[in-house]
Amino acid sequence: MRLNSLNKHKGGYSSETFNKDFGQRRWFATIGGGLQDVRAWDNDKNRYTDQVIAKALDLYVEGAGFQRVKLPTSFNLANIAELSEVELINPVACEVRGNVYVKADGIKEVN
Repeated sequence: MRLNSLNKHKGGYSSETFNKDFGQRRWFATIGGGLQDVRAWDNDKNRYTDQVIAKALDLYVEGAGFQRVKLPTSFNLANIAELSEVELINPVACEVRGNVYVKADGIKEVN
């Protein structure tokens, strides 16, 4: 998600950045594309490696559009239904050149 001037915080992932940008928004599972592999970057070779360091899932954020969320490699989509409202577990976010990136320890359906 691109936030033009909503978040000027710099300095890595934090729960404060997540709460500022997404704290009052509802999230919905869009699992049709499934989990995507996030591969490690090799600075020396200037390319991605074959090593999977995380999984990623695109979620719909009410009023903000789609947001990719990085999750642990052990995460699976069991018990998450398509288009169900979900909650991120221990979410954090950071901004890099106007783009907001989100990580979480997991996702669970809202009861």
